[in-house]
Amino acid sequence: MIKKILKILLLGILTYYLFLIELNNHISFLLISLFLINLLENPKEKLGIYFAFFIGLFWDIYSSNFIGFMSIGLPLVCCFFKIILFKYVRFFSISWLPKI
Repeated sequence: MIKKILKILLLGILTYYLFLIELNNHISFLLISLFLINLLENPKEKLGIYFAFFIGLFWDIYSSNFIGFMSIGLPLVCCFFKIILFKYVRFFSISWLPKI
């Protein structure tokens, strides 16, 4: 339980630093890392959804949109992505990569 909470807190800190890097560049490191985490993670785990929530929260804080729009939208997109990966897609070519 403590390892899981610590993993989520470290993920929040990593998200903050990736967000600061993204403010200076035109490449969206956050979306690339979100896609990779959800792709490499076991579809039954929820770490990618937490990561999507943190990304959405930082985007909501620093944008002029309503608070909660992206922090609810990105986890929903990740949930649909995980459902599609779990039910319909099997990756045989990347099975040698370590799971997160």
